[in-house]
Amino acid sequence: MKSAKFGKKKRGPQRQVLAVAETPKKANKANKAKKEVARLIPITDEHLRQYAWAIAASVAAIFLLTLILYGKTLRELEYQWRTEADYSHGYLIPFLSLGILYSRRDTFPGFDARLHWLGVVLLLFAGLIKTIGLVFFMEFLEGWSIVPWLGGCVALLLGPRALAWAAPAVLFLLFMVPLPFQVETLLSWKLQSLVTILSSAVLRILGFSAVSEGNTIWIGQSQMLVEEACSGLRIFVGMAAFAFFWVTLIRRAWIDKFVLIASVIPLSLIANCVRSVIVCISYYWFDVRLANRIHDWAGIFMIGLAASLVWMVKQYWERLYHPAWVSIPANRSMVL
Repeated sequence: MKSAKFGKKKRGPQRQVLAVAETPKKANKANKAKKEVARLIPITDEHLRQYAWAIAASVAAIFLLTLILYGKTLRELEYQWRTEADYSHGYLIPFLSLGILYSRRDTFPGFDARLHWLGVVLLLFAGLIKTIGLVFFMEFLEGWSIVPWLGGCVALLLGPRALAWAAPAVLFLLFMVPLPFQVETLLSWKLQSLVTILSSAVLRILGFSAVSEGNTIWIGQSQMLVEEACSGLRIFVGMAAFAFFWVTLIRRAWIDKFVLIASVIPLSLIANCVRSVIVCISYYWFDVRLANRIHDWAGIFMIGLAASLVWMVKQYWERLYHPAWVSIPANRSMVL
């Protein structure tokens, strides 16, 4: 008869996890990254007082150089913001860019006191783009060159890690530059017919006898032409800017950001359809002088409507989709 053994429990099969030794290449790369991080100077009150003169002088120099090199370009951009209502969101872009930087202040990696070669490369690239724009009369290239110029200044003075931190705010400045004329012409004609059909359908729902014919809306005996400027392509740029702004602020999963970006196309169609309906009704009800004023103010009103629609989608999705947090008790062991 076999004797039973007490006091011992049977254990199931367990997987043995073996530690993989780091290769010399990975070890050197990790050591290099640690040295780079160690050289970074964090933002503290003491360091701000120590480098206050250098920070002030650098900001002043960048500001003056930007005005000297891009003064004419900035004046042309401001003229387009002022004269074209669909691009009036350009006034908000620099302030929203500063807001992005402020929202990311807790993740600032620190600045490198050494000059970095990446800044020189970006500055030369900005000069190349600006030169091409001047030679071939491409004003949009001159506007776009502001982005690598500011990125080069950040990389040159603060280091590549600071540039990676500031990249969303710097890239956001692209939205203050109007689309090239060729792109507007190529895409606007397809959107014109779609906006015409949608607007006439909404007018019929509201009780008006509206009929669409090509890019024209007939309301009774009145004829409303949907021009290229009313196609919604420019409103799409403004809505994309506001969506990008909210995406940089939220700290959630990538699916939340994707939904917000994907909503730009239908929201821009809705906003432009609302604008076309308001303009058509104003020309049908009021005299031409008052209707022209409503037409001009409707473009500015669309900027606020675009921002509101994007914000509402963001709020609705955050309430509809809640991330699940899984907590594992400390006394439970996980088998690998």
